[in-house]
Amino acid sequence: MHSPSYFKRTTYLFLILMSPFLMIGQQKIGYNLKVNDSFKILQKAEQLITQELEGSKHEITNDLEAIFTFTVMGKTADGFSIKLVFKDFGMKSTSNLQGTLVNVKASEPVEGDMMSQMFKGLIDYELNLTLLENGKIESVEGGGAMIDNMIQSAGVEDDFTKNLMRKSLEKEFSSGGLAKSFEQMTFFYPDVAVDKGSTWENTFSGKLKAENTWQLDEITSDAMTITGKGTITVDTNESGTTMALAGNHDYTIVTNTENGFINTIETTSFASGHSKMAQLGDVEIPTSIKSTVTYELIQ
Repeated sequence: MHSPSYFKRTTYLFLILMSPFLMIGQQKIGYNLKVNDSFKILQKAEQLITQELEGSKHEITNDLEAIFTFTVMGKTADGFSIKLVFKDFGMKSTSNLQGTLVNVKASEPVEGDMMSQMFKGLIDYELNLTLLENGKIESVEGGGAMIDNMIQSAGVEDDFTKNLMRKSLEKEFSSGGLAKSFEQMTFFYPDVAVDKGSTWENTFSGKLKAENTWQLDEITSDAMTITGKGTITVDTNESGTTMALAGNHDYTIVTNTENGFINTIETTSFASGHSKMAQLGDVEIPTSIKSTVTYELIQ
């Protein structure tokens, strides 16, 4: 008869021998890019902002379309050096009360239209970013210089107007603002090996803050499908208007298994709360934002 210690030793040895087999199916997923890899992405966004006050409803619809390229220039210790170039940028903003507020397309500048000429300054301007293997953007370089180029393209000469434009543009196009914006397209991979059905978490920062839970739904030799859910908060204070909203968003992401880069992303979100306007004092205006954003690899 074998002693209890014998069975303990045998079980321990069995577990050691089996451990490689127990790990089958788990693998590290993330970006696996090569120097000179190049990707062209089409981004579309539809956003509906609704404010209600004393039975009156104000709806602002924002439509955005951008085309940009990512080109891998080199590898770092734990990521990649990427050249990012805007190829086009269009934005249309309309109000049910005031009509068209903004309508610009960078590749079709309108002579004499300051905003149209300003966005022309985005076209073919090169930015440099560092992308980690999990998709976090460690840094962006060139945002400030790009803003200067946009202001110069607009033909603005007086310093006061230049400073106002720079302050406004920095909210979206500064290096920090661009990093947080593009992370919503790139930052969804885990730091550890996973298999089908595994979940993990991360957070987004910026004007839109989110706590996300991701899941690897499917993986084949060609493509991976990742879905995500998150709670979001929007807390802004711009031009005398503050906004405090909370809600949820959902992601469906299909990527290339070999290099980790996206094929498609679709994200929907809804957040509600209130906003305040300086001219109305402490009056809280019920406010909601509904949005759909898609990214598609087009080349």
